[in-house]
Amino acid sequence: MKRYSKLLILVLILSIVLTGCGGKEDTTIQPDETGSNEQGMPTEEVTLKFMYFDGGFGGEWAQWLKTEFEKKYPNVTVELTGDANLLETLTPMIESGVDAPDVFMNLGTKWETWGPQGLVMDLTDLYEREVPGTGMTLNEYMTDAAKDKFFFDLGTEGSEVKKYAIPWTAGPMSIVYNVNMFEEHGWEYPETWEEFEELCETIKAEGIAPLTYPGKYPNYMRPLVRSWQIQSMGPEKFLGEYKNPTSPEIYKDPAILESFTKFKELFDRGWIMEGTTALDHTQVQMEFINNKVAMILNGSWLEQEMEEVWPEGYKIALGPIPQAGKIDKPTAFLNVGGDYLGIYSKTEVPEVAKEFLLFSVTPEANRAFLEISGGMRPFKFDFDDVEVSDFIKSCQDVVSNPDYFQFTDSGSNPLMYQPVGNDLLNEIATGETTPEEAAKTFYEEAETEYNNTKKDLDL
Repeated sequence: MKRYSKLLILVLILSIVLTGCGGKEDTTIQPDETGSNEQGMPTEEVTLKFMYFDGGFGGEWAQWLKTEFEKKYPNVTVELTGDANLLETLTPMIESGVDAPDVFMNLGTKWETWGPQGLVMDLTDLYEREVPGTGMTLNEYMTDAAKDKFFFDLGTEGSEVKKYAIPWTAGPMSIVYNVNMFEEHGWEYPETWEEFEELCETIKAEGIAPLTYPGKYPNYMRPLVRSWQIQSMGPEKFLGEYKNPTSPEIYKDPAILESFTKFKELFDRGWIMEGTTALDHTQVQMEFINNKVAMILNGSWLEQEMEEVWPEGYKIALGPIPQAGKIDKPTAFLNVGGDYLGIYSKTEVPEVAKEFLLFSVTPEANRAFLEISGGMRPFKFDFDDVEVSDFIKSCQDVVSNPDYFQFTDSGSNPLMYQPVGNDLLNEIATGETTPEEAAKTFYEEAETEYNNTKKDLDL
C-alpha cells in the first residue's frame, strides 16, 4: 500500500499546483474517507458492461451491485447482461474481442489460459489495494483457500506469480439430505462411509431411492469423486502433486481407479434412482423436493435455484462427505471461486472496472449476496446479522467446521487437468465402459490436456 499512498500524495499535490496556476481542472475522483484507492476514476459519463451468470444464485445480486455502484458513482451506468449459458456465450466474445463486456462473471477456469494470452487483465496490483470498509488489502481479505486457487504459478524457475481473477463464490458441494424424511424414519446422517453404505441399504429397503444422478450434468458428482480421490491418496499428495502437477504421470495414481470403482458401486448396488442418467440437474432436483429420493449431490445454491417450486415446510441440510481412507474426518469439498470475476484486457474503462470489482467484495456486498441469494463468499466478513435459512446455516457449518477436512480441487498451477472425466462418469453409469478402462482413458485425456495447455501457454 505504501507505493499507492505515495502516488496519491503526488496526484493531490499536482492537482493543487495545477489548479492554483490556472491549469486544467483535475478530472479524477480522489480517494474517499474509507481509504478506497480510486485514482483514475473518470468524472465524465461512462458505461460499464457487466455480464453475469443468470442461474444458480440468480441475477438479483447483480442488480443490487448495479444499483449501489451507480449510487456511489452517479456518472457511471452499469449495463447488465445475464446469460444462463454464460461460458458458451462469453468465450467467443473474449477470444474474438467482439462485444466483449468490461467485467464478467464466469464459470470454470478459462482465466488460467486467457490471462497469459493477454485476453484478461492482470489483477496482481488489485490484490494490494484496500477493500473499502475493511482496512485490509484484497489479498488480506480473501480466505486462504481462495488465495491458493487464484495464484497463477507455474512453479518453474523465473516464472512470475500473477493473478488474473478474483473469486465470486465459496459454495460447498456435498450430499444434501431431506431432513423431513430423515426425521420421519429416524435416520442419522452418517460420519463414515461404512455408515453411509448401511444407510443407503436401509433407505432402499423402504422403497425409496437413496441417491439420484444428473446424467446430463455429471459434474454434480464431483464432491464424491474428488473426496474419494483425496481420501485414497492422502491429503499431502492430493494437495501437493495432484493439484499442482509438474507432469501428467500423477493421473496414473491408483486413486483414480478407486474413485471410478466406488462410483460404479452406487449403480451396481441400486442406490441411484432409476432413469436419472437421462435427466439434467433441475429435473433431479424436482425428484428430490418431491420426496422421491432421500439425498442428492448438490450445493449451497439449491434453495435459491428452486425457490419458485419450493414446497412449504420442506427442510434440507448439507452434510460433509463421510470419512474414509487416509483422512480421519469427514471431508468438505469447497467449490471456492469455481466461479470468478475478471476484466477484459481491452476495456476502455479499466479503473472503473477495477473499482467495480473492489466494490463487489466489500462487507456490504458480501452480506447482500448472502441475504439475497443464500450464497457464501470466500472473504473475511461478519455475517452474524444476516438472516439465512437453516439450510444455509448447515452450509456455513460445512465450510467452517474444524471437525471436517476442507479442501478445494483447484491449485495454482494452470496445467492442472480439472475435470473428473464427466463423459467417463456417464459411460461408467450406463455400462459402456469399465472403471479400469475409464482410468486408462482418464490418464490419456489428462496427458493430452496437459500438453495442449503447455502449448496454449507457449511453454
